[in-house]
Amino acid sequence: MRTLPVLCSALALPAAILTLPPTAARAAGGPDDSDRVLPCRPTIACTAELVPPGTLEVEAGYLYRANASGATQRASPVLFKLTLATGVQLQLGGNGYTVAQGEAPARFLDDVVVGLKLHLADQTRVRPALALSATLSLPTFPGQEGYLRTEDAFFIGYASKDLGPIHADLNLGTNLWRLEEHPLPQGFAALALSADLVAPFGVMAEGYLFSAAAPVAPRDGGFLFAFTHAPRRWLMFDLGGDVGFFPATRAYSVFLGLTVIPAVLWR
Repeated sequence: MRTLPVLCSALALPAAILTLPPTAARAAGGPDDSDRVLPCRPTIACTAELVPPGTLEVEAGYLYRANASGATQRASPVLFKLTLATGVQLQLGGNGYTVAQGEAPARFLDDVVVGLKLHLADQTRVRPALALSATLSLPTFPGQEGYLRTEDAFFIGYASKDLGPIHADLNLGTNLWRLEEHPLPQGFAALALSADLVAPFGVMAEGYLFSAAAPVAPRDGGFLFAFTHAPRRWLMFDLGGDVGFFPATRAYSVFLGLTVIPAVLWR
């Protein structure tokens, strides 16, 4: 499986950092206990919060999904996030190398996604934290098996709120597929709830729904759940899966991932 080397490399990074003595990590610009990850994971909903300026945050994972006909897809999503200034974050990522088997076999390096996320307001006692993001999806190499090369744009609004022991993230957005020819809009909504169990373990549940944008993107939706493990504030692992509302698109999926702060470039 060609996605496994990518995942193993990603898992090796936080493991190597964990072996460094604290003085060495600080000298190299590594994280300390004041740094805390804010993961989006390979899921749908994301937080409205940003890590502090100068902090590099990396998310990587492995995603396996299947539909009712038995067709499967494997992907290795990755996301790099660097907060440039208070309230402004640069993001770069993609679904990585993707392998589909079944009705429409495919093997390709998926689109590269680049964009900005703006944190608009912190949460208060009554108001959630608010943020907006705009990203552009650019195709990679032509001639790949089963690869549909399109230019797409994604616009998302975020609202995050702590409700006692529960943290809630609500995302509403629009995907504009195929910008180069007759753009196809696709709306979506996602709500994620997370809570700490016994430290350093936690749990998350999420519901999401996408409208249809055929022939580029089908109707999709589901209920997702995951368990998390955070051995350090700047490192979190998660393992979970979901059950799809529309089995023809997605009967179920399973994923594992990590979020890590490998370096603080400035404080």
